Amino acid sequence: MFMSWHRSSWLVICGCACLGCAYESNPGNPTPMASSQGSEGSESGNKPDGDHNVQRVTAVMLDHPEYANWSRFPVGTSITRKRTVTNEFGEVKVTTRMWLESKSEKEVEVGSQINVARPNEPLEENPDSFTKYPAQFQLPEGMDPNFFLLPTANAKKAGEEVVVVDGREVTAEVYEWEDRNETGPMDVKLWRSIDVPGRIVRQEMITRSSQTKTIENVEAFKTPSSEDKGGD
Repeated sequence: MFMSWHRSSWLVICGCACLGCAYESNPGNPTPMASSQGSEGSESGNKPDGDHNVQRVTAVMLDHPEYANWSRFPVGTSITRKRTVTNEFGEVKVTTRMWLESKSEKEVEVGSQINVARPNEPLEENPDSFTKYPAQFQLPEGMDPNFFLLPTANAKKAGEEVVVVDGREVTAEVYEWEDRNETGPMDVKLWRSIDVPGRIVRQEMITRSSQTKTIENVEAFKTPSSEDKGGD
C-alpha cells in the first residue's frame, strides 16, 4: 500500500519540484536571472516586395536561468539535496546529486543522479543523466518575460532570509503558493538562491487531504577546491 501511495504521490511531487527548478536563477537578486538582449521588444516594419509588404519581427532573447546559475561555478561543482516524503503509510527518502559537467559561452551541461529509499525495499539507484542549458533562449511570442522570474505562475514572494548551506551563508528569496495534485490542494514554500547550484535551498510541501509532508534540504555543496581540502 505504501509503495502504491509513493509511486503516484512522488511523481506529482517531483513534477511540482521540477516546475520550481525549471526556471530558477533568483528573481529579485542583485544578479539578474533573465535579461533582454538585442531588441527590447518586437520591431516591425514594411518592406516592399512587389505588390506585398513583408513584416519583419525581431525576436527577444532571454538569458537562460539555469545557465545563469550554473555558469557561476567551476566545472566539477556539485550539490546534494535530500527530500523526505512522509504520510500515514511511512516515509520515503530521495537523494539527488547534481554536478556541473561542462560549461562554455554557449551552454552548460549538468549531470544528475537520484537514489530512492523506501521502507523494506532495496535502495533504488538510478543511472546518471545529463541536461544541457543554452546561454539564451527565445521568448515565446506574446509571453511576459517576468513569467520566467517566478518558480511558478502563481508564486508570491514572501521575503528574504539568510540561510546556512553546508557552512556557507547565502541570501535566499522565499516564495509561497498553492498547487494541486490528484488528491487536492497542496501548500508550497520554497527558498532559492542563485548562489547555490540548482538554486533550491529548501522546499516544503503539504498535501492537505492526505497530510503528506515533503521537506527538501541541501545536504552538501562542494566545489573542486573545497573537495580538495576535504570539504573545508
